[in-house]
Parts: sequence; structure tokens; C-alpha cells
Amino acid sequence: MVDLEWKSNMLNSNLSPKSPKLSLPTLHLPLPLSSNDISTASSTVCTAYDNYLRLPHFRTLWASSNFPNWTNEPVVKPALHALEITFRFILTVLSDPRPYINKREWTRRMETLAKTQIHLIAILCEQEEQNPDTRGKAPVSDISNTNQNKSRTYSDESLLPKLATWQKSKQIAQRILSTVESEMMTCPYTLGLGEPNINGKPILRYDDVCKPNFIHSLETTPFDHIQNHENRTLHATHQIFESLTRSARVLLERVSRSIDNKRFENAASEIYAVERIWETLTVVEDLHLMMDPVDFLKLKKQLGMKTITMNETVPFCFRSTELVEMTKMCRDLNRKVPEILEVEVDPRGGPGVMEEAMKVYSEKSGFEKVHVLQAMQGLETAIKRFFYAYKQVLTVVMGSGELNLELLSQIFLEPTCFPSLDAAKTFLGYYWENSESISW
Repeated sequence: MVDLEWKSNMLNSNLSPKSPKLSLPTLHLPLPLSSNDISTASSTVCTAYDNYLRLPHFRTLWASSNFPNWTNEPVVKPALHALEITFRFILTVLSDPRPYINKREWTRRMETLAKTQIHLIAILCEQEEQNPDTRGKAPVSDISNTNQNKSRTYSDESLLPKLATWQKSKQIAQRILSTVESEMMTCPYTLGLGEPNINGKPILRYDDVCKPNFIHSLETTPFDHIQNHENRTLHATHQIFESLTRSARVLLERVSRSIDNKRFENAASEIYAVERIWETLTVVEDLHLMMDPVDFLKLKKQLGMKTITMNETVPFCFRSTELVEMTKMCRDLNRKVPEILEVEVDPRGGPGVMEEAMKVYSEKSGFEKVHVLQAMQGLETAIKRFFYAYKQVLTVVMGSGELNLELLSQIFLEPTCFPSLDAAKTFLGYYWENSESISW
């Protein structure tokens, strides 16, 4: 039984003296899957997946540090890689000779994906400037000096400026450039992709950070000889996917450090950024719905996807070690709740964490803690949405007879990873439902 009488003093409520104490029976919440219940496919399958996407080369690039003083490089660089691959993907779609694909809808979806990624990059750059430890460290060029040297004020290597000059892609490229201009408005610098830069802000050294020429050299696959246009589509889609998951992993490492250092506002901002990455991953996976059914199923056979995974008991997406690690790290954030609330976990399962959460929610003095707790639960919601959507995409693209879907259902149907926070809100809701001091 949990007593809520402390709440009346805390909120100075005007409950009638005859109002009884509120007490509820103990909630028996089922336990969610543990992180150990989620694992990658076999090493053979994961290695084949990595080699198909040229991930060893990407990981070498992600691990490199060309700007030691710029602590945001490990987060922003993979996000820029995903964006640059998206530009290449737009070129691939518009150059596709097949008369039966829906180019109009493909173009709309690619534009949406590019704009979603630009919004994410702007958030990462804005967070960087709000943190005194990272502010002003980004590698930028002052355009006031470039005018004297008559050099370009935008990237030489990125495909976006080139797309803006091609008749087929001119309109979509101009709309994307307008998005860059508007999204980067709150940042002290802009990306330097050919956007108007009306305010004359410094521009990011995009070519030095992103290395577009190297990224585009990784376009080839070990299966280019099969002459299936969906091969390039699948390849680009998953390279974008992997680049975004890399950014998320680095952000999650920062979240842990921010919580350890009691920098809860930073932690909340970083968690919200990870949430947006999960939402972007959903947009990326939805691109599979646009692939031609017969061409994709032929590609599935040509790549040996079914043969390789015949004895696997995990979904196709768990061939990605980055995704599995990212999922585990997100779910493990529930271990940080007692640390945030500054309360020890009762080994006997007592309600100490729940009661402290109720106090934090009610007393508005620790609003930074509320922000990070809300961000954690929002992140959990985004994860479940992703795996639910992924299951639907897999069913539509490969048919309902596809194997290995049970674990996906478990993930989005399982109970919350934050049972104490859930119970705290349940009890507070019950309290206010039975309070006589509320008037409308």
C-alpha cells in the first residue's frame, strides 16, 4: 500500500478534512525484455551485411578525428554522411531508366528524408553552441575572407550544388537548399552547400568534415554485376541507416556522461536528438515500400538473403550491430532513473523510486529532472514505433509469410522499461481524480 497523504502538504491543496487518505493496491507490472534478450544475427551474417554496405570503410572514417578540438565531430560527421548519401540517392532515383517506377512519389519521399535529416543536423549544431564546452569549436570558414580570394563559398565536392544545376533535379535541390537556409537560421554557422546564406554567416568546412568524394567512392557493391536497379536502392538506404545509428550511439554515450555529471538539461536535449534519429530511421525504412515488388524479391534471391538467414532466429534488421547496440543502450537508460532521482533501489522491490518520482513530478523545483525523465519515456515510445513500423514494412515488402517477426512483436508490445515512472503517473492520476480541490 502506498500512502499519498504527503501530497496534500506539498501542493497546499484545499482538500476537505473529511477526505480520506488515498491508498492503492500494489501494482504488479510485467517485466520488459532485458537487453540480453536482443542480440545480433550470427557473425557470418553480420559480416556479409557489413561488407555489402562497405561498413568497414565507413567505421574507419567515423573513428578518425580530423578536428581534435571539435568534440561534436563524432556526432555530426556520420549525420552529414547520411545526408550526402541521400543526395546521391536522389540522383539514382531520377536517373533510373525503368518506366514502371513511381518517380513522382519517390522524389517526394527523398525530399522529405533530406529535409528531416537537415532538421536533425541543425538540432545537433544548435546543441553544440548551447554547451559552453563545445561552443565555437566547429571548423568553419569566414566568407568575408573568401571574397578577397575569389573562392567558392560552398562545397566543391557535395552533390547538392550539382543537383541544383541539372534540369531534372533543379526544383528539389532548390527546395532542399531553402530548407538548409531556414533550419540553420538559429545556428552561428551554415552548412555551405550552396544555400543563400543571406546573413553572411561562417560556413562549415563541409568537404573537410564530410569528405563527399570518399563517401561516393563507397557506392559500389559486391553485387553490381547482377543488373538489378533495386540493388543501388537497397544499398543507399542502408548506408543512410547505418550512418544515422552511428550518430545515435555517440549521443547515447554522451547522455550517460551528462547524467553522471548531473547535467540533466544536456541529457534531455541529447535524448530528444536520439528520439529524432529513431523517427528518421522510420522514414528511411519506409523507402522500402516504394521498391518494385518483383525486382526486390529477385534481388533478395540474388543477394542470398534467405539462404544466409535460414537458420537465424532474429529479424533482418538485427544484422546491423549498430542498431542492436543502439537499442540496448536506449533500453539501459532505465538504470539511470534512480541516479537521476537520487534514491537507492530497494532490493526487495519497494516503492522508493516511484515515490521519489511522484515528488519530483509534483514539486516543480527539479524541473530539469522532469525534462530528462520525460525524454526517456518519449525515446521508448519512438523505439516501439520504429519496430512496429519495421514489422509492417517487412510484411508488405516480403509477404506475411516472412519468418523471424516474433521478436519484433515482443519489442513493441512489451511493458514499459520505466515501470516506476509509469506507476508514479498512475498513482498521481488516481490522486487527482479523487481530489476535491480541483475546480474547472
